[in-house]
Amino acid sequence: MNATVKSAQRVVDIFEAVATSPEGVRLSDLARRLSIPKSSAWNLVRTLLGRRYLEQTPASRFVLGPRLFDVGVCARTDTRLLTVARPLMEALVAGTGETVFLGILTPDFEILQLDKVVSPHVIRYDADLGQPRPAHCTAIGKVLLAHATAEQLGYYLRTKKRERFTERTITDREALLSELAEVRRSGIAVNIEERVPGASAVGAAIYAGSGRAIAGIIVAGPTARIVDRQAEIARLVKETAKLISEALASGMRAAALINGASERGRAVGRMRKK
Repeated sequence: MNATVKSAQRVVDIFEAVATSPEGVRLSDLARRLSIPKSSAWNLVRTLLGRRYLEQTPASRFVLGPRLFDVGVCARTDTRLLTVARPLMEALVAGTGETVFLGILTPDFEILQLDKVVSPHVIRYDADLGQPRPAHCTAIGKVLLAHATAEQLGYYLRTKKRERFTERTITDREALLSELAEVRRSGIAVNIEERVPGASAVGAAIYAGSGRAIAGIIVAGPTARIVDRQAEIARLVKETAKLISEALASGMRAAALINGASERGRAVGRMRKK
């Protein structure tokens, strides 16, 4: 068995040991269970602490951390999120005429787009699903970074390179923090040609029942059309994100929310054609 596989097995063993100990596990106990020196156990635990997969209590015991729960929630939520969001995304396309994307922030702080509804315009923005994208220069990324915890954001800023894609890409730490503060204030993230020249987007966060941001939804299109209707698009995408959040929080109300939003979107679409 190679070292990489053995380390992976030990990480799983740590999770299982901690999960079965409500009061947490001491480092010496972990080392004994894994049959490794305390120094080796600490190297594994330190990495998991840094990524927030474990936390240390005042009694120096280790318990499962919030990042592990985030990953689990994403895994459980994806199917329901897609089911709930799809008709609302279609309604948003009807209301704006632009492409709509749904995405999440991965544990590695990249954006993964889960679904899309493409604009009916001949000239439009489109992108492949499933390809990781940087967070600092995308609307979904900025709206989810803005709602990350201070610890998560600090880790991201310390460890992730912010590549420049266009002259508008925000790479400076303080400038990005200022941008994220504005996103938190307004509830809207705007990307004006920060990653793709000629393409822009407006996005908002989708929340789980606990109030934690779990995904983002954006309206994307040619810059001229997005900028010309930026305020209207911001209002519509924020309303759609709210409806998806409400539907996720209350499954009994999901159908009514979706049907109502879909009808409003069709009505707006009809009005725009007149």
